[in-house]
Amino acid sequence: MGILQDRVAIITGGGQGLGAAIAREYAREGAIVAILDINPDTLAEVRQEIESAGGIVRSYAFDITDYEAYARCVQDVIDWQGRIDILVNNAAIAFYGTILTDTLENWRKQIAVNLEAVYMGSKLVAPHMVKQMNGRIISIASIQGFAASGEAGAYNAAKGGILAYTKSMAVELGRYNILVNAVAPGFMRTPMSFVDGVDETTTPDFIEWYVNRHKVPMARTGLPEDVSGTVVFLGSNYCRYMTGQLLVVDGGVMSTF
Repeated sequence: MGILQDRVAIITGGGQGLGAAIAREYAREGAIVAILDINPDTLAEVRQEIESAGGIVRSYAFDITDYEAYARCVQDVIDWQGRIDILVNNAAIAFYGTILTDTLENWRKQIAVNLEAVYMGSKLVAPHMVKQMNGRIISIASIQGFAASGEAGAYNAAKGGILAYTKSMAVELGRYNILVNAVAPGFMRTPMSFVDGVDETTTPDFIEWYVNRHKVPMARTGLPEDVSGTVVFLGSNYCRYMTGQLLVVDGGVMSTF
């Protein structure tokens, strides 16, 4: 018996990176998982991996900002399992540019995926959790929500918005025994760490500053598996009286000068 045994979880961005790691770890802990992603090929790979390991999973390939498709997905999960216990808002995109070079189009795309879809996903799922008088909403933020590396203004703004909205939902939904929390990863090696075909966490500058000089005290880049266990904890009964909180998983980088 896993610590998430028979809990029904929706995980957005579940076809790669951190979302895939969360889906795999949730399934290993006994959860019934619904994984959502825009990429049907990677989504199918994660689904097959979970099924091969004996997990229970359904996959849904659509754009997270297509809210009619999102609503159909949520209803299908309800028809399938009769409940939704956990929502993990993980899907995200990033375009890089400064206020001098970025475009309004890129700003709007990032806000839509990284923040508005958190609102809409939570809005679609929350009524079912209210009926159950139980639920968990877990959103993946970032240390860039409260510290900036530059050239990622829209991404940073969206992640900062997640922090604020997590607190707001926690206050609104606490009376229904729905816990709402966020996780802020630090530097992680995922598909999103690739910029122009280069994994930024492997460049000489990154290695020298963050690893060799211990700007990251643990002296290494984070992996999705370093973060997914925190998301498991927040979805489990070990988390019973924590809501409106942010858990930072960054190897200690935010503790340094």
